[in-house]
Amino acid sequence: MTDELAPVLAAFHAQSHAKDVAQVETLFSGPALALGPTGGAGGQAPALPALEPLRGLDSGGPPLGGPWTPVQRMLAASVEAVRVRRVSAADRYPVHRAYPSPRGLFGADLYVVPAGGGPGSGCLRVDPQSHALQPTPGARVPADLETGLAGARLVVAVDQRRLPPEYGRLRPSLALLEGGHLAATLGLTLARAGLRPRTRLAPVAAPLPDGPTACAVITLDPDGDEGGPAVPPESTARVADATAPAGRRLRDWLDDRTSGLSTANLVTSGHVSPERGARVTDALTAALGAVRPLSPAPGALRLYRMALAHDRLDDRTARELEPDGSWRPTAPGTTAPRRGPARTVPRTGATSFSSSLGFTLAVDFAPWARRHGHHAQTVLHTLLGWIAQWGCLGAAATGLCARPMRNYEEADWAAVLGLEPDQTPAYQLWVRAERGSYMDVPVDAAAPAPGHGGSTP
Repeated sequence: MTDELAPVLAAFHAQSHAKDVAQVETLFSGPALALGPTGGAGGQAPALPALEPLRGLDSGGPPLGGPWTPVQRMLAASVEAVRVRRVSAADRYPVHRAYPSPRGLFGADLYVVPAGGGPGSGCLRVDPQSHALQPTPGARVPADLETGLAGARLVVAVDQRRLPPEYGRLRPSLALLEGGHLAATLGLTLARAGLRPRTRLAPVAAPLPDGPTACAVITLDPDGDEGGPAVPPESTARVADATAPAGRRLRDWLDDRTSGLSTANLVTSGHVSPERGARVTDALTAALGAVRPLSPAPGALRLYRMALAHDRLDDRTARELEPDGSWRPTAPGTTAPRRGPARTVPRTGATSFSSSLGFTLAVDFAPWARRHGHHAQTVLHTLLGWIAQWGCLGAAATGLCARPMRNYEEADWAAVLGLEPDQTPAYQLWVRAERGSYMDVPVDAAAPAPGHGGSTP
């Protein structure tokens, strides 16, 4: 281990084995409901004629047709990916989007960066509540969006300071994981809008305001993109095909994404069998296959499925999942070669199952540190969030909910799962049956003023 890698590995260890997480009581980051912090006053709510056709599109494809321009498609896809979808007044974490966030505080933002924009040129934040393009300090909204945003990049940026300080050393990884969830959702909506998103998972130079830091950039011109670890458009399309429910509107599918009631657990949530959760497995293995070329070494990124044997709470099993190479869904009840043999998981007080079906993403961090140096944290945690989001969407496609987890005892979980010494269980996803829709209130932007040409909810 070189001197340059030592602080990188120490930082990863601090987030995984010395998190110093305290009891978190903060629910919101301010006196108002956390629908998303405003990035600046004013802004322009652009005319989005492609938004309603995109929302009404069959989730299973084909992509959006029609006369819409690339800029119109990009903006419609951006709004549909990031917007606040509903408020659950009966839950502790009431604000919902198409992707999860710790306690519904949403530390990730989406920015539109005009082509050629560099430091000092500014960028535009896509507001999740009003759908407006909000200029960052020193920037302005182009008078002609078609000209001003032609060739623009989309940047996902995160700010760990929006998360409660009680999360301690977990805050950086939690923020980056959310950024990966948002990047995957954006990749889906852009692909369904008929575009070809290339998602680069790495720090990038962008004229962001003070606070947020970029963790992913999405470009729509793959041939002209910068280097670095990236998910090509073909891979995103394959994962979307393996995850999407045919015959349902895109908007309805994304609206259904939920982590479920914050109080649900193994006892209070209905049983979810591996067969019922097959779409989640298919989505996660497809995502794993899509990013396998980015792995710096064999075994540096692995996926495990945890389940109850014969519906008995004391009989727990785990098996490693491998991508099958075709990225096609597996029919419920069939046996796929990527599903390895199950092994018994000992029951301990420190490794309680959160529900009857769960998944663990495990990593060997040293190869990632050697490949990416000080950027390894950003690359890896954004990538883990990107993979897990497809599992969340797979759950929504089958009427289930999926809750990500990061705060647990990694050493204990590594032991009961039988992981190798260099593997760390870095992220978990638990699938549940209770959707927690009681007293849900849909949220969307208000209808635009007459003559402004926007779309109505």
